[in-house]
Amino acid sequence: MTAPVFILAGEPSGDRLAANLMRAIETAHGSQRWIGVGGPAMMAAGLQTQHQMEQLTVMGFGAALTAYPRLSAFANRLVDEIMAARPRLVITVDVKGFSFRLAARLKRRMASAGWSAPIVHAVAPTVWAWGAWRRHRVARSVDGLLCLFPFEPGYFTPLGVDAHFIGHPEAFNSVYDRPVRPSSAGDALHIVILPGSRRSEIRNMLAPMLLTLNNLRFTYPGITATIPTLPAMRGEIEAVFQRMPGAETGVSVDSAEGALFSALGRARAVLAASGTVTLQTALHGVPGVACYIMSGLSASIGRRLVRMDRVILPNAILGRQVYPFLFQEGATPRELTASMLRVLGDEDADRHAMADAAELRQALRGESASFEDNVARALTGWLGSPYA
Repeated sequence: MTAPVFILAGEPSGDRLAANLMRAIETAHGSQRWIGVGGPAMMAAGLQTQHQMEQLTVMGFGAALTAYPRLSAFANRLVDEIMAARPRLVITVDVKGFSFRLAARLKRRMASAGWSAPIVHAVAPTVWAWGAWRRHRVARSVDGLLCLFPFEPGYFTPLGVDAHFIGHPEAFNSVYDRPVRPSSAGDALHIVILPGSRRSEIRNMLAPMLLTLNNLRFTYPGITATIPTLPAMRGEIEAVFQRMPGAETGVSVDSAEGALFSALGRARAVLAASGTVTLQTALHGVPGVACYIMSGLSASIGRRLVRMDRVILPNAILGRQVYPFLFQEGATPRELTASMLRVLGDEDADRHAMADAAELRQALRGESASFEDNVARALTGWLGSPYA
C-alpha cells in the first residue's frame, strides 16, 4: 500500500487552503491517502481524521500560554501517530506555533528512529510584519516552505529553506474575475459585517460592529447588513443578539455555502475583522474598513511586536492603504462609524476598490495560469515530477 500523506490545519482559513493543496497534489500526482488533522473542507477532499481541528485554535498571547500543556500533549500524540503511519510527506498549514513545535519534535524522533519524511509548511510566518527572528525557527524545523506572497521566499532561502511562491488560491478563484457590484446608489445601502471566524473574535467585535451599524442609520436610515458565517458560529452570533435587544433589526445571518460571495455581490462596503477575509473582500473589489479587538494583554504585547501598517493583507501586498485599520481602543463604534461614513460617502470608492482588486489578482497569481501548477512545481523535489 502506498504510504499516506499527513496534512494538518487548525482553523477555517487553513482548512480551506489545505483542501486546495490536497486537490492540487491529486491533480498532479494522482489519488493520495490523506491522514492528519483538519476540518470540513479537508474531509470533503478525502482527509481521514479522528481529531477535531478546533482544538488547535488559540487566540491571543495570553490564551496561548494557558493552552500550552494541552497543545504540547497533543503534539506528542501526533508525533506518535506519524511515526506509526510512516507517511511519504508531512504537510502543516498555518497554526505556526503548533506546526513548528510539532515539526521540531518529529525531526528529533525521526532522527532517533533512522527514518525520515520531508516536512513542508504552507503559509510562511509573516516575518515581514513582525518577528524577523522567527525565520531561524522555520529553518530549523522544516525542509520546505510554500509561500502565498511573492516577496516571502527571499526571507527564507538564504537560511537554507527550500521556499517556493505558490500564489494565493483566492487569486485564482473565478468568482473574482467578474465580481458583481451593486449598481444603485441612495440611502438604501447594504453592507457586510465580518466579525471573524473564531468564537472569541465574535465575542469581542460583533457588538461594536452592530453599534456602528445602528449609528450609520442616522445618515442612511434604510441601511441593512448581512453577516456571512460558518454554521458552527451561528449560536455565538445569536448570543450577542440576545445581549443586545433590537440589534438584529435589518441584519441577516447567512451560513449557507457561498454566503460570503453572495453578500459581497450586493454590498456597498464591508466592516471586517482583520484576517484572510480582508483579502477576499479586496479581491472582490468591495471598499470598507478593517478592525481588530482582543484581550488587553494580547493587545499590549502585539503593539510591541507587530507593524500595524502591515497587519491588513491587501495593504501589505500593495504597499498602500486599501482598508483603513482600527485597532483595540481605536476601534470604538464612534471611530468605526466615522471611517465607514467616509467610505460610503466617497463617490470614487468603488472604482478604486476594483482597481485594487485587479492589481491584487495579478500580484498573487504570479506567472502561472493555475494554483495547481504552482503547487505541483513546488513539490516536485518531494513528490516527483508532476503529471507523470
